[in-house]
Amino acid sequence: MEFVILGAGPGLPNLENHLSALYVSANGKKLLFDCGDGSSHLLLKKGLSGNELDAIAISHYHPDHICGLYMVLQMLYLEGRTKPLDIFLPERPVAFIESLNMFYTFDQKFNFKVHYRVVEEIELFYEGVSAALTDHLIGYEQIIKQLNLLNPMQSYSFRISEAEGDLVYTSDLTTVECIQPFIQGCHTIIVDGMHPEANSVLKLQYSDIKRIIITHGRSPELTAKMQEMSIDRFELANEGIVYRI
Repeated sequence: MEFVILGAGPGLPNLENHLSALYVSANGKKLLFDCGDGSSHLLLKKGLSGNELDAIAISHYHPDHICGLYMVLQMLYLEGRTKPLDIFLPERPVAFIESLNMFYTFDQKFNFKVHYRVVEEIELFYEGVSAALTDHLIGYEQIIKQLNLLNPMQSYSFRISEAEGDLVYTSDLTTVECIQPFIQGCHTIIVDGMHPEANSVLKLQYSDIKRIIITHGRSPELTAKMQEMSIDRFELANEGIVYRI
């Protein structure tokens, strides 16, 4: 398995990192997990535009994880892509298609078929790929009720399995504990360093996970504790390099 962290930045853009995007090549498929702003440029840079990708999976609907998808679809259309594309969405796929229509991005004009599916179905179509619900969006429950919205607050982590070892991409979390059973036995975890309490992330040092990569920035609390404790089991996400399992 090979993977490239295309974007490791937090929700607040900065000059050092791009927004969330992870490319994984596994089980003969090329997959993109999350599609933050600038993903079209990053895919071009890595030679992953055109007919290269098999599927795109979005963990949740925060802009820094999905806003680049509109430009990726426009790019693939203008490039003349012909290969079908699977897009796995965390919730309400019909609402997403309606947003495309609002932007005059009509998939009826594409030279390729787009299959819009929900994330929960990803394991039915891609060998070795599974998803688990996280607690990242539950803090929005009150305002969703107040505004009588349809948002079901669904956010996902992903696990990609191969014989050599498994990769877990947590995407955004409120607590690492919410996906504890999901990450057991994995080789590498790419874990959110911004949203969970520092101690929730730091507990991973006592696991049997061989490689722990911090992405999505780091909270001030996590930064301070890592410096104070001189922990060497964690590494910061390095954009653009090829990691292997």
